[in-house]
Amino acid sequence: MNHFGKAVGWDGYVVRVNLNDDDPLSISYHSAYIMVKMETADMPGGHGADIGVTLSEHNLEKYSKDIEDLHIGDHIAVNATLLSLGDKHHLHHLRAFNIAKIPGHMDVQAHAHSSGRYKLKLAHNETDQADVKHT
Repeated sequence: MNHFGKAVGWDGYVVRVNLNDDDPLSISYHSAYIMVKMETADMPGGHGADIGVTLSEHNLEKYSKDIEDLHIGDHIAVNATLLSLGDKHHLHHLRAFNIAKIPGHMDVQAHAHSSGRYKLKLAHNETDQADVKHT
């Protein structure tokens, strides 16, 4: 695949924003993730999100104001690296290093659906750990 492991610009519509405040184990890997619906679904008849965009603690702090202002259906642009391809049960996993709200809105299905995907397909590697702040 042309985009795998490379920094690429993506855009889509917010389905859900999850901050991992309640899970102390997850903060060492991802401080937040955003479920995103693409303009054209990656699976025919797919419901809900198509990709999961994760942010490190450092980037969550850097873009906290932008992320706090996101609402369901907001159009966002993300510079991110594709870390793993999803399947019929998992979202594609992208690691963001830049995120911004852009003009546009889409009515998205934010509720759980039997054929929806709500988990990331994780591919842990050294690049993810490199930008995590440890105290």
